[in-house]
Amino acid sequence: MKRITALILTVLTVSALAASCAIRPADMQPASSGGVVTNADTKAETAAEKPAVPGPANLENKFDGFDFDLMNYVEQKLGDKSYMISPLSLKYALGMLLAGADGQTLKQLMSAIGINSVSELEDLIKSFNGFEGCFNEAVRKYAETYNALTDEQKQFYDEPSGALRVADSIWKRNDIPDFLQGYKDAVSSYYAEYRDFTREKVIADVNAWANEKTEGMIPKLLPDNYDTSNLAVILMNALYYKNAWANEFFEIPDREFTTVTNQKVNKKFISSTEHYRYYSDEKTTLVAVPMKNGVDMIFVLGSAENLTEKLSRAALRRVRVIIPEFETETSLSDGELVDFLKERGATDAFTENIADFSRMFDPGIKKVYVDDIVQKTKIKLDKTGVEAAAVTAIICRDEAAEEDDPVDFIADKPFRFFIMTGKTEWAAEGMVMFEGRLTE
Repeated sequence: MKRITALILTVLTVSALAASCAIRPADMQPASSGGVVTNADTKAETAAEKPAVPGPANLENKFDGFDFDLMNYVEQKLGDKSYMISPLSLKYALGMLLAGADGQTLKQLMSAIGINSVSELEDLIKSFNGFEGCFNEAVRKYAETYNALTDEQKQFYDEPSGALRVADSIWKRNDIPDFLQGYKDAVSSYYAEYRDFTREKVIADVNAWANEKTEGMIPKLLPDNYDTSNLAVILMNALYYKNAWANEFFEIPDREFTTVTNQKVNKKFISSTEHYRYYSDEKTTLVAVPMKNGVDMIFVLGSAENLTEKLSRAALRRVRVIIPEFETETSLSDGELVDFLKERGATDAFTENIADFSRMFDPGIKKVYVDDIVQKTKIKLDKTGVEAAAVTAIICRDEAAEEDDPVDFIADKPFRFFIMTGKTEWAAEGMVMFEGRLTE
């Protein structure tokens, strides 16, 4: 297991998905040097699509297991490169895939994700949907309070900030019959859009959807030359997040940053000194920096093993946090996620003629199998806060059409030709307009 020697960023850490909307109160706070400004009314409309209700009380937010293994796998694949991934976005997409799987395919996928039943993943999805609703409701209520202030009062308080959106879509080729109603019922908690596509337009349509749902952060998920032959089903998730720090960060003079290869580079840094949850031992130093609307951002130096336990032992103390501003984007589009799941035992789902997704379509429909899983992410972090987005697509193909061996027609000797009309009401077999022969 690769030892983490550089600053590891864990983004979108939700510290409380419990029996109630565990959002820190959106009380009016003194204004910082700048807020993340959004259109609060627009965000409220998005939040209204999913009920602002809590998820199951027994859900625990654990970093260990699937999320930690995925992090290590990606680091091994990318080497020393900076990156960001979204385990949550991948789980949303896999959840829609699980709903259509059966038999050994379903068992392998559940084992690869680390769950004993489909309901475990459904609980996660419902809980995060509930958190999303609470988050955006808190933003909406704060905006109402802020907008009721006088202009003179507003200068002392932060502007409305924050956006959290989860969007799902389920696509099928336009010549394939509709999904089974049982499958639609099974994915109802995803609030997914259903879309038909054609091979000619699918790349442009998928990219447009990703661009829209991530506020332009991920404008292009699939390349223009992506193979669309036998493309049958696409399961997509988009996750968009924008939020301000709960406590003010200030710009400080540039300072050196030591890379994983021990190179020294100058970067812009920001700093905040407040009471933060903090933990340190011989292998790990971490700090939990609160953001508005109930989100924490965890920064870890050293090892991220046993992070759940270490976070539980973090104590509130006065900490001066110094972090670099940065922007990075990552593309997992070379089979990394497929290989990751295969290494965890999920092989049938990716094997033509073996994959069992019979809960998606009637038995008469050609079998589909997972051919590719693509994820793109992007994050921007500065003194005002964080903006991050991820899009994940699980791409399924159907069985290639069986074709007979071709019959040769080689016109390499004299031949005749006829130019005929199509069938008409006057000539059922068509009419010859021209005829001839080529002899030389």
